[in-house]
Amino acid sequence: MSPVSFLRHLRRESRGSRARLAFFASCLAIGVAAVVAVAGFSEALDRGIRREARQLLAADLAVRGRQPIPAEVEAVVDAIAGSERTRVLETVTLVARPGEDGPDSGARSQLVELKILDGAYPFYGEVELTGAPGLDPSPQPSPATGEGATALPGSPSLSDLLADDTTVVGPEVLRRLRLEVGDLLSIGHADFRIAAVVEREPDRIASAFNLGPRVFLDATAWARTGLERTGSRLRYRVLVRLPADVGEDVDRVAEEIGTLLPGDERFRVETWRQAQPSMRRGFERMERYLGLAALLSLLIGGIGVAQTVRAWLAGRMDAIAVLKCLGYRPREVLWLYLAQTAALGLAGSVAGALLGVGVELLAAEVLRSVLPVENLEFWQPLALLRGVALGVGVALIFSLPPLMAARRTPPIRVLRRDAEPIAAGRWTRFGTAAALVAGIFGLAVWQSRSLVDGALFTAGLLVVAAVLSGAAWGLTRLSKRPRIVARPWLRYGLAALHRPGASTTGAIVALGLGILVVLTMFLVERRLGEQLRQELPPDAPTAFLIDIQPDQWQGVAALLERQDASRVDSLPMVTSRLVGIDGKSAEELLGELSEDQGDARWALRREQRMTYAEELPDDNVVVEGELWSDPDAMEVSVEKEFADLIGLELGSVMRFDIQGVELDLKVTTFRTVDWGTFGLNFYLVVEPGVLEEAPQRRVAVTRLPHGREQDVQDALVAEFPNITLIRTREVLENIAAMLSKLGMGVRILGLLTVFAGLAILAGAIGADAVRRGAEVALLKTLGMTRRQIVATFATEYALVGLVAGLIGAAGGGVLAYFVLTRGMEIPWRASPTDFLLALMVTVVLAVVAGLLASAPALQRRPVEVLRSAGE
Repeated sequence: MSPVSFLRHLRRESRGSRARLAFFASCLAIGVAAVVAVAGFSEALDRGIRREARQLLAADLAVRGRQPIPAEVEAVVDAIAGSERTRVLETVTLVARPGEDGPDSGARSQLVELKILDGAYPFYGEVELTGAPGLDPSPQPSPATGEGATALPGSPSLSDLLADDTTVVGPEVLRRLRLEVGDLLSIGHADFRIAAVVEREPDRIASAFNLGPRVFLDATAWARTGLERTGSRLRYRVLVRLPADVGEDVDRVAEEIGTLLPGDERFRVETWRQAQPSMRRGFERMERYLGLAALLSLLIGGIGVAQTVRAWLAGRMDAIAVLKCLGYRPREVLWLYLAQTAALGLAGSVAGALLGVGVELLAAEVLRSVLPVENLEFWQPLALLRGVALGVGVALIFSLPPLMAARRTPPIRVLRRDAEPIAAGRWTRFGTAAALVAGIFGLAVWQSRSLVDGALFTAGLLVVAAVLSGAAWGLTRLSKRPRIVARPWLRYGLAALHRPGASTTGAIVALGLGILVVLTMFLVERRLGEQLRQELPPDAPTAFLIDIQPDQWQGVAALLERQDASRVDSLPMVTSRLVGIDGKSAEELLGELSEDQGDARWALRREQRMTYAEELPDDNVVVEGELWSDPDAMEVSVEKEFADLIGLELGSVMRFDIQGVELDLKVTTFRTVDWGTFGLNFYLVVEPGVLEEAPQRRVAVTRLPHGREQDVQDALVAEFPNITLIRTREVLENIAAMLSKLGMGVRILGLLTVFAGLAILAGAIGADAVRRGAEVALLKTLGMTRRQIVATFATEYALVGLVAGLIGAAGGGVLAYFVLTRGMEIPWRASPTDFLLALMVTVVLAVVAGLLASAPALQRRPVEVLRSAGE
């Protein structure tokens, strides 16, 4: 067949395809919209972070550490002509409103994140300042580069406002403490005048894990606070701005600095090219997960495509027989209809891609308070192309089985209308099924960028689809015996499930998968939120106290007793670094691990925090060995999961570096820890008599009287300003709120899968409109009223929804159970109401969608059908 003839026949076959085009669009557009929304949003975030990389880092290069940055690092920077550096110190502490106030004056203390600057800040990006006299309310330019919004002449910058007696604070400090610009604020052992309010800083991302608002000091003011003591929890940074000719070679400078730092987790070098690596890794993991959920919506749409193509080709069998009589070969027939399928798939995919851009904008508004979505460009051509390619691919893959059947239409059908396509051979059926599975696997791997994730997704999808298909088969078998039902409308409704061309299997599979996704996400998110918000044990501590100096503990304990605090527990804490295990250095052990063993690498490189005690806390249980049983060795008890991560055995010798002093400890017991009690627990507990003289500080937990948490915090900061109190419930509630917002996006994707299933049900019904119209006319002729016919159809759709809801809800419960108990180690708990509600909603949606799609058939009069039949 010549190309011209092929195109001519393609145009002719496309006539009258508006109904098919509409259904293709509804099936594919929903899934493509989900794919485009996930890929586009992720790509926009990644590009935005890369574009604003210097602003997000506030420098070309940063060196971070839990200890002071070595002087050799600063020397390397200073040796580069034209470079600049700024020391930054960060810690968490309590600040207070000085003076005595009445009981109605509000809180007197507030937990804040303190940021101490020794030099220009930021080198890149903007600091939004308000409230200072003569200050332009627009963002202030970087003092080092002049970048940012144009300020009024003479407007003070952050560096101008910070002095040895001033501070700049976040707006929440003013609201909580009822202060104004110009008032005094107590930080540590000194008072500072509030010079301005900082609304935004470039290198701080809004997060539920921010423990409090920001407060700025300069280095001279920090010295006045008296908060820098031995063992204080401080985070050190050096921000570096390189000259223009060296800035593009920042990786070489970072590598040179890296050679001067120990190879552990105490220090890290980050460049603007890396662009917030931890944040981007988190986004990549989220994109893979949500991308597979979006792909599921698209694959459900593929089921609708297969059903529509099958119904369409069933009506074109006479035309196919004529084409074969005219000399068309089977493969030419296949290519002809495959090309039309691709065209219809392209149209639906383009519509879905445009819809996906709208979903991106909606998601940006929902997540504005969680993620940095300002100034992002959501028009991402690559994401659009990705969605369109996946949509067309799904259309072709799922249309392959009915197309392969159509090519076997016999030419004799021109003379004998009852001639059906020749049955496919075993190998043909096997090859078609294998091609379908391989196509799904390939799409899953492309979407997830992982062979393992793609294989798991494909296997899980096939198992669930097989169960749902089996349930659909069982329903149709049972419906073949409706004689036991007395009501005619109920009997006909049951019989309709197995009539020729019925959409029972496809609708049940599609709806069941959708309900499975939605219910799984709902159960996981709600249970996780409950665990964080309400699942604190009745006697669990409600506050953590950190940075307690050893000589302060007696006074702190007395204060808590006066405030009626209960469950006061305290332990000393010594920080160290793991040097080696059983004669192997930590570097050697790290070299034996693969990049996939991230948890083990973290366990070896982390700052090791240990305590010492004669007896273990009540929520610790020794599972191997005997506590303090070797008089000839200094012993350590190790938490079992931590021990397994780094390959410890009973008798292993761990070597630690405690501020330059090396110490060997023998592992004599393994123990389990119930972390859910929120008690004071450590991975490493050392026997008494070993660490008492080591540099240390104390930590404590306590249960504060309900409603008096703020009073205790105020009293603590007044007497011990260096001690930080963190309220457990507030932190958990902030995390739960963030997870709830992220979970909303996941639920939206799940709902898209349900809508795709409903579209398949409605589309299959609409595609069979002629047959249903004849059926309605016949039933009306036999004396059925319209209400009885509606009841007949509703019975059919309700049974489809019932079976899909039962299997989907059961599958969602099982999947949520494994995610919670195995993946998150959260106890399983679900209400039967959740499953009953999911089942009822599925039935109602199926009935509504089915009746709406059947409306044209219900409106037909018997005389119209009889006339069309007579013609």
